[in-house]
Amino acid sequence: MKLTTRRIHDFLANSWVAFVGSVASILSLAWFAYLEIKPSPWSIVGAVLLPVAFGVFLGVAIYSIRVRQENRAFRDCMKVLHRINHDYRDTLSATFRNTSQRPEEAGSRDYVAHSERKTIKSVCEKIAKSFSAFTHSDCMVTVKFITRDGDKMLCETYERSEENCDRDSGPGRKFEINTGANTAFDEAIKYATGVVSHFHSADLAANKGYRNQRDHWSDFYQSSIVVPIRCVNPDKIGSKDCSDDIGFLCVDTLSAYRLNDTWHIDLLAAFADQMYNFISLMRGRYALPTAGPAPVAV
Repeated sequence: MKLTTRRIHDFLANSWVAFVGSVASILSLAWFAYLEIKPSPWSIVGAVLLPVAFGVFLGVAIYSIRVRQENRAFRDCMKVLHRINHDYRDTLSATFRNTSQRPEEAGSRDYVAHSERKTIKSVCEKIAKSFSAFTHSDCMVTVKFITRDGDKMLCETYERSEENCDRDSGPGRKFEINTGANTAFDEAIKYATGVVSHFHSADLAANKGYRNQRDHWSDFYQSSIVVPIRCVNPDKIGSKDCSDDIGFLCVDTLSAYRLNDTWHIDLLAAFADQMYNFISLMRGRYALPTAGPAPVAV
């Protein structure tokens, strides 16, 4: 999608345009009926105005089809949300249920690691399906985990929505964070009170300051959103360690101006918050206090 196409899309989405289109369709039909019943010198004017009014009506009608498609995608997204929570629930239940009720191998580290990875892969596929429906273009969803090498903060691909992706040909690569080499990760990891931490670009090629260590990155994506998989400690806001950052959740597409900077970001961030809790549970990052009274059921 080009910038001009995006502006036309936003213009046609305006409620006043829909109203004018409806009025134009009614007037065109009324004028046509009048000409048929009572011809007059105004017939020439009607012959000009009728096609114009009909064109407006046709354009709004076509756009209404796209709106209905988007509404259907929203409805289908509810099924995706349910399915993702279903997957998280089943994996956590199989891993942490009473020992006598779970498979013998469920307690092993390999089993837990395999179950986590399999679930994250499935979640990426479902998120990509939703974004593809919303944007009418193929989208890729990727989870990247943060690692540290001394003072360096790096991230590398953990799972993707696509099996055997061309991006993963050759040895795995680690991408630097907060060095200026990867704009998306540098921006997404910043914390600011009251806003969703993220990186967004509707057209990466037009972003002159964009940097990416991936070779030939423009062959793989032209529009992108990146959000952190993190939890913020409100007692530490203002300090460098106010957040526990596991990694990044990314969505991208080869078509520009498909990913918006409003609800697309909120939706991706919601998926990232779910993922943080799931990964934290699977990796033992959450634990109940060992001292103090037992919690009371309410």
